[in-house]
Amino acid sequence: MKRMMGWALAAALAGSGTASGLRAQADPFVTAQYDITIKHNADALAIIDSGQFDINMQSEEGYTLLHSAADAGNLEMVNALLTRGANPNLKTAAGLKPYDVATGTMVKAALAKAMQAPAMVSTRPADGPVAANGGANGSCAAVVAERANNGRSAAMRPILRARDDIWYNHPDELALLLEDCVGANQKDDVGSGLLHSAASRDRIKAAKVLLAHGASRSLRDAAGRIPADYASSPEMKALLGPPSAKADTTSAAMAGKGDKKECAQKYQADVALCSDGTCRMRAMSHWQKCLKTGSYY
Repeated sequence: MKRMMGWALAAALAGSGTASGLRAQADPFVTAQYDITIKHNADALAIIDSGQFDINMQSEEGYTLLHSAADAGNLEMVNALLTRGANPNLKTAAGLKPYDVATGTMVKAALAKAMQAPAMVSTRPADGPVAANGGANGSCAAVVAERANNGRSAAMRPILRARDDIWYNHPDELALLLEDCVGANQKDDVGSGLLHSAASRDRIKAAKVLLAHGASRSLRDAAGRIPADYASSPEMKALLGPPSAKADTTSAAMAGKGDKKECAQKYQADVALCSDGTCRMRAMSHWQKCLKTGSYY
């Protein structure tokens, strides 16, 4: 499908001579498809919101914009299209729904949830998972079923993936896990809460998602610190409130060297994404540097 869209746009480009000419002359539906595929989401939404075509318009082959977003693994656009009324159950001429062509665990989870509308309400408590096999939207079950060679047990994969989503700034994917089986106050394998991770990485959007799902500002990690103790930016400090006395008594001891827990978290998050020994060795080198200098990268 991506090749087909590329050929159509290449033909339009040949006729126009310039990129601006392409956007002026190409069919707006095809242009939106292309923008979605290359993840120029703002451009795609500008066309979609202009009202030049219906959100559920289909190509001759039956593909909708939601099919394009799913095929591209574009979670942001999948969510944006669903919010605007895109139908996740429309089929192509070959009988394929957006879910059937979707790329990526979280994209599939978002579409599966939409296909079950009206949405199910999660019974997950804020301080822990509902079950190892997941809950309302299937994102946890998909993470557990991944065949990633990262040494993570199936039971720990959802909470560790949630931590990864914080580290790598994927708040939408974090929200899906929180709505499914991960508790906002659940702790990871080193005794740290997700809000602690968001504070230490200055992930404002992730912190807001966690707070909206019941994360506690007073939760203490294995070192006895609350999330505010790790905040550095003014916005994060305003969001989480004042630090604890514990932060004042430990800050001097931490000066000039890396926090072992934070270094370990960064290392584990990196290794989880590695697919070969070279990548793991590089992550190990970063870890050792972090322990000595406090700087991971």
